[in-house]
Amino acid sequence: MSAGTAIHKGYVDTQDGQLHYWRAGVGPVLVCLHQASQDSSEYRALVPVLAAHYTLIAFDLPGHGQSFDPSREYDVPDYVNAIIDAMRLLGVGSMSVLGHHSGAVFALEMAACFPALVSKAILSGISWRSAENTQALIDSRAERNLPITEDGKFLNTMWGTYASLVGEGLPLDSVLEPYLVNQMMRLRPYDAHHAVLAWNKMPAIAAIKAPTLLLQGERDIFVVGQDKLMELLPSAQRRVVPGAGAFTFRDRPAETARIIQEFLA
Repeated sequence: MSAGTAIHKGYVDTQDGQLHYWRAGVGPVLVCLHQASQDSSEYRALVPVLAAHYTLIAFDLPGHGQSFDPSREYDVPDYVNAIIDAMRLLGVGSMSVLGHHSGAVFALEMAACFPALVSKAILSGISWRSAENTQALIDSRAERNLPITEDGKFLNTMWGTYASLVGEGLPLDSVLEPYLVNQMMRLRPYDAHHAVLAWNKMPAIAAIKAPTLLLQGERDIFVVGQDKLMELLPSAQRRVVPGAGAFTFRDRPAETARIIQEFLA
């Protein structure tokens, strides 16, 4: 591994607690925000392609990975403020931001509320949902969140879910790490999905001025309504990653990295 693609890990002492992060590469900063119930490992596969051109900084969000557990349930602005606090402590004054699924919601709010800091926004796997669709997703999550039992049925049920999310032509071991990360989230006090699903995107959509890219894995079953988002963000670009599933950056890292590089350039 070259010096440019070496991953360096560390902690930032924010106002609420320590945030774990890794960084790699040289050049303009790209902040990477993972989806709820995952961690910063979601973006590791982008390093070989992007680190020659950008400094990637990927955080474990509060309540995830090796970062602190909040003392209360956070809302979307709380997560964003924690990241902004960390970036200031790291001495970063300008950045682009990339988020996936829940991370895309945080990236949207971050770009809308801190336009002087965020130059471009990449919203991967972001959705526009009706109230009915949102409730259906909440209900489906409750059904999958089975109690821990002696027979381990909850593990098998969730593995079945993750196995169905594999990108086209990929082996099942490509979702083993995110599956294991998800199971460890059972030990955490709060679920960031609650904050994201309860949040009204419209004020941020109306306020965002940064050039924006909507990204979607072709086989990502969780993404709905990006056509509606394009109506609401008429200056945005949109790209679909062929064959990619719900874990776009693990499924198709080289293709996704090229799309990101084209947009940022």
